[in-house]
This record gives sequence, structure tokens and C-alpha cells, in this order.
Amino acid sequence: MQTSVNTTAPRIFRLARLVIAISPILAAAATVSRADAQLAGDECSNAIVAVAGANGPVANTSYTLSANPPENNGECQFLNWTSLTRDVWWVFDAPVAGKLTLEFCASNFDTSVVVYRGSCGALERIGCDDDACAPAGPLYQSRIDRLAIDSGKVFIRVGGYDGETGQVRFSLSYAAHGTAECWGNNTNGQCAVPPSVDPVTALATGSNHTVALKVDGTVACWGDNFYGQCTPPVGLGTAVAVAAGGLHTVALKLDGTVMCWGDNSFGQSNPPAGLGAVVSLATGAYHTIALASDGSVHCWGYNEFGQSTTPSGLGPVTSIAAGVLHTAVLKADGSVAAWGNNFYGQCTPPVGLGTAVSIAAGDYHTVALKSNGSVACWGANGFGSCEVPGSLGTVKAIAAGSNHTVALKSDGTIACWGANGSGQCNPPRSATTVAKIAAGGNQTVAVGIYDCDSNRAVDLLELAANDCNNNGIHDCWDVNDAIVEDCNGNLRDDTCEKQISVALDSGILGPIGYLAPQTWTIANAVSAVDTVTLRVRAHGDFSGPLEFIRLVAGIQFDEQALGGSGDCVAIPAFETFLLAPEVFNAGIGTDGAWRLDMIPASAVDRLRCTGGTWINATLAYTGANAADCDANGELDGCQIAAGTVPDANNNGVPDTCESPFTVCPGDFDGDNAVGGSDLGTLLGNWGPCAPGAPGDMDNNGTINGADLGALLGAWGPCVN
Repeated sequence: MQTSVNTTAPRIFRLARLVIAISPILAAAATVSRADAQLAGDECSNAIVAVAGANGPVANTSYTLSANPPENNGECQFLNWTSLTRDVWWVFDAPVAGKLTLEFCASNFDTSVVVYRGSCGALERIGCDDDACAPAGPLYQSRIDRLAIDSGKVFIRVGGYDGETGQVRFSLSYAAHGTAECWGNNTNGQCAVPPSVDPVTALATGSNHTVALKVDGTVACWGDNFYGQCTPPVGLGTAVAVAAGGLHTVALKLDGTVMCWGDNSFGQSNPPAGLGAVVSLATGAYHTIALASDGSVHCWGYNEFGQSTTPSGLGPVTSIAAGVLHTAVLKADGSVAAWGNNFYGQCTPPVGLGTAVSIAAGDYHTVALKSNGSVACWGANGFGSCEVPGSLGTVKAIAAGSNHTVALKSDGTIACWGANGSGQCNPPRSATTVAKIAAGGNQTVAVGIYDCDSNRAVDLLELAANDCNNNGIHDCWDVNDAIVEDCNGNLRDDTCEKQISVALDSGILGPIGYLAPQTWTIANAVSAVDTVTLRVRAHGDFSGPLEFIRLVAGIQFDEQALGGSGDCVAIPAFETFLLAPEVFNAGIGTDGAWRLDMIPASAVDRLRCTGGTWINATLAYTGANAADCDANGELDGCQIAAGTVPDANNNGVPDTCESPFTVCPGDFDGDNAVGGSDLGTLLGNWGPCAPGAPGDMDNNGTINGADLGALLGAWGPCVN
């Protein structure tokens, strides 16, 4: 809430206006009584429905005199409603908790505004304003920025200072998703979230500044800017992650490169060459850390305590964090490692920590979220920042400020402990459905939840069924913010509709042996788009070189499976096969079922194994469902609608998918033409390959000049 303008001169001027206006007001009062009021918005019970965007104009001149006018208070010192004030009521129904912004700067008189929640006759005042349009707008009109509200109805009551009248015009905006919250220290404006920043996908906060990553990939920053840490450089482009240090800011760009700005006293804003593709960032007070896609860790900046010297033999890392003088990482095996200053033991994980899934670091303490949802903390504890509450419950995310620790619980609420001198551990009333948290200095920030399907349920609780790409965001939020493709307009990520993960187990099939083959059939099989991992286990007589199992799926792909593996041993024999998609897909019949025949050689004698003979198979792969029959990564309906594939019989299936043979040899991408994309596929697979792989035109297991010549001979549009 903005502070009211409190100067002497404007108030004197207002008194002059009051003398001029009082006569017509009294005249109007003599002709209009409360019992005769029929105007929409004249009372709470007859409130006008407020909508996003422009509302009004409504002239309050003919409205009845206000009953029980709101009083001035410390928040709004110059409402100055009197018995002569005529008020107009609006009501806004918020689908979920969020931030409400109201701007009355287009009104032509001195407005005073009060906002309530509840129901008529039992209202609770939650916000007000008298003069906040100044200095950007008219001096006396009102503006309420980012008022936190719960879901449900709020009432907006508009009157005039000392009974002034005129045309009420206001704009309403409501950020119901990705709303940024900040609480705690605000001495440098680091908690004064700008109204224009929402919606955001991530927040980070340093000592005295805050950084937001907006849904469009742009970066916004506010707070201390003495070193330019809040001035994103020109050419930053689209970012995917941000971090905030003591006096510098870091962003990870869409192409995996890193850009830093702000203080560079220790080189913390100079990313070194050779970082490779970076996937995440962290910042200490004066050093920066990057995690590369290969799991390696790179540090630069202040290094007096070795905090920027990555130890050798660290192994692959999945998460990083940084304090003032130390660095902490989560390794791929779930263990935590840390280096740098260890004066308070912040670099010494406790014995028996177990498996962690994420980490955070305050100034001189380290926090880990364990796989069971509990939190562990070690290091400096002078303010109780490492005293994890016993009643914390299940946690899904953690953050750490200078001397406080924050936990995001599984129900979307926040718990906080440690230093609270600036209120950094007192979440506001609106912070009840939170998606992400961050902490720094003596402040805490959070990103709110979205109800993108407007079912009045918090999307956080719906993710299990509505987050098919597993990015932690409800699918329809992804779609609405243009983060994902949704060509068929069903509010689902197309990637999730055309590609699915498959993991199947045949169970135990037996007996197997001489004259006793086994078959595993998968009905409605999904075509593979990448390598299929098939694991076969068996118990039987495989003691000699002629004792084996032949595997056939459309085509025979192995003739010596499990050969010579043992003579009825207690431990089953097993083999793992990596099948090219073409090999696997050859096993899908015209009925849509995939069939794996497991045929023992004649020398395999099931009678010799008193413990029984059996076979078991499992497979895992990524496949394309029927909506992407040509497995090219685009939904069939979208291709047909765009005219990139033919559908002569108008049955919603590309014609090329309905033929049992390849209609157009060389058309690897299924666009009904042989062109540059297909040439690129062939050249990319040059050399030995699985028979029939994309580019292997003659199906001989090698892509060479003969295949190149065949492709060039088929160049151009396909002839169907």
C-alpha cells in the first residue's frame, strides 16, 4: 500500500473547493432519499459487478448519502468521508487468492476508496487509499497496488474527499497466478514488488535487491542498485533462471550461457570460458556457481577460503547452493558436499544425514531437504536458523536467508524459523498457496499459485493429474503463458500427447524348453521413437553352446540370447538388449499388438531343471501414441490442419500412416517430401547402423554413398 501524500498546501486548496461545492450537494440531498434509491451500486447489496479492465464512468452525484462512512486511520489519513459523501459500490469475485490493483486516476474528482471482504452487513476492511495516483497521476485520485486478497468476493467502495462528486472511472487488474510476494527488510525497496512484474515463474533475492524471472523470459529487478545489480544488460534476451548475490545478479539464458551484472570487485560477474551448457546457478555474497549439464561444478569470484575452488573427484552433482563464504552441492547419489569457510561447521554435513533431494545455504548455515520430506540443518545457529520445528510436517522446497530458514510445505503453506527482526519469518495472510520460495538478506520472497482451469482448486494440488511434462507447472498454465505448444487447443502440452514413457513387464512365463516356446503380447502397442531397452531373464538348461533362446519380434533380432548361461542354476540368466526403434516397431502387427516370440533351441531341455523353467521380459522406451502415427513429433491433427501432410480420405490420419509400406522412401520426417531435413537425418546417421534405420535406404546396416544416391534420386515431393 502506497503512503498518502500529506502536505499543507493541497489541504487548503481542498477547503476552497468544498465551499464552492457544498450548495449543490445540499440541494441534491433535499431531492434524493435513501428509500428512493434505485441506482445500481448505490448500496453494498446492489453492488455493480467489477470486471478486469475499465469500469465506469458512474456519476456519484445522484447517489444517496453514505451511511457509516469509513474513518481515517494510519493507512489512509485523508479519506475525509462526511455525512455529505455519496458512495458507489462495486463487487469483484476473485476465483483464487491473488493480487488486486485498482487505479482511479481517470476519475475527475478527489476520490477516496475503501476495499472490504466478507458479505454485506458483515464486512471487514482490508485496504484503502486516498491520494496514491500522485506523483505519476492526478494529485488526489486513488490507486491501490497489488492488494492481497483471498478467493471470493471483495467490495470496492468509492466516495469523495469531504463529499466531492464527479465521474468515477477506474481500471481493475487481478494477478491470479505467478504473483510475487515479499516480506521482511525493505530499507532499499527490495520488498516493494512492482505492480507490473506479475506473473513470474521464479524469484531470487540478495542482500538488498530482488530479481524476478517473468513468464515471458524477461528479467525484472528492484531494490538497491548502487552497483547496477538491478539493471539487466541490453541483449540479455530470454532467461530461464536467475540468482542474486550480495551485490550482483546472474541469469541463465535460454541457450545455456550465463550473464552477470552488478558488482565485480572479485570477478564474481565474469563467467569463465568453457562452462559448457549450464543448467542452474547459485550465488554467494561475492562468488558465483554454475552447474553444467554434465554434472560438473564451476565457481568464480572471491576465493579467500577456497569457496570458489571445486574439489577434485567430486563426481556428478544435481544441485548447488552458496553462502557468504562457502559452497554446498547435492551429489547424484543424494549425499551433500561442501567447501570453503567452515568456522561454524556449515561445511560438515551431520552424520546419518541420509539421502537429500535439494539444498540451500544461508550466510553461515546449510540446509538439506531429505527424500522423506524432512529438513536437516547445520552451521551457525545464533538466531535459531538451524532449529527445525518438530511439527514441521512434509516439506517440498527449502530456502535460506542470512540468518533464517524457510520451508515450503506440501500443502502450499510456508514455515519459517530463525532471525525475525525484520518480519522475514512472518508470511503475509495471502501467502497460503505458494509454489516457489527464495530467501536472502533479511527478506523472504515467494511465487503464488494459479488456478488456470478456473475450478477454484489450487493447481499445486492438481499437478499429479495435470502436469504431463513434469515441469512442476499445471499444463494449462504452461499453455496460457505460451510456454508449450498446444496446437489442438485442449490445454495440454502437445509434447505429452505425442510422446509417452512406456515401462512393461511380461510377468513369469513358463514352462519354457523343448517344444515349449513362450510369447509375450502387448495389445495396442505404442510405436517407439528412441532406443528400446529389453531385458530378458530365464531359468532353464542353458549349459552348452547350442542351448539358447531365439528372440523374434516381427524380425529375428537375436539368435543366441541366454546361450551358455548355466545349467539350471538358482540365479536366473539374463541379457539386456538395446533395440533400434525400427526393430521394435517391426514387431507391431496390423492389429496394433506387439509380439515377442521366445523360442528355445531344441537342446534346451526343460525336464532337466527340477526347479521349473520360466522366462520373464521387461522393456522401457519413449513412444509416440496414435495421435502422432508418423512419430515425427507433431500431432497428426495439427499437421493435417496445417496442410503439411495429406489426408485424402479425411479420417484424421495422415495418408502415409495408413499404408503398410513406406510410401515415399527417403521421407524420414513424414512431411510428404524428400528434402533438406531428410538429407540431414541421413548424414547425421552416417556409418554402421541398425538395418532399416533412418537413412539406410538399402536396409543393409550401413549408411553410405549408395544410400545418399538413392535419397537424391527421390528428391522432391512424394508421389502418393
